[in-house]
Amino acid sequence: MPENIEFRSLCPVATSLDVMGDKWTLLILRDMIWMHKSMFHEFKEAPEKMPSKMLSNRLKKLESMGFISKQKGTINKKSIYYLMQERGFDTFPMMIEMAIFTTKHFFDHLGNTYTKDVKARMLKDKQVYTKELITNYKNFSKKLVI
Repeated sequence: MPENIEFRSLCPVATSLDVMGDKWTLLILRDMIWMHKSMFHEFKEAPEKMPSKMLSNRLKKLESMGFISKQKGTINKKSIYYLMQERGFDTFPMMIEMAIFTTKHFFDHLGNTYTKDVKARMLKDKQVYTKELITNYKNFSKKLVI
């Protein structure tokens, strides 16, 4: 656990927000699980336009807290890969709940981002949907040429 994290209270919701409640952290994890991004430049391509310094800081924070790991490339020594760890996988149910909330209350805003079929799958069996995401990510990371 990084030493520079200050928790505001003993409340589990407040503590969770202290760890992941900033504007960018969950977006990095989102990009990893749904879009299989693993390199800095891939995260920079997100439509939210995260500043480079902020991205670098959040990646370091996620790594220091055990959500992701960093691995140097063996083929290209300059390449750095970020890979999801078990603690990162544990954020998926929360992100799915956030997606369900948003599709329920802001569906018109989302346009074609989420179809009614995806929402129905998430609602029908969140555990199966979560396991599929994790399995797909693990298969992706195994095939990743580092």
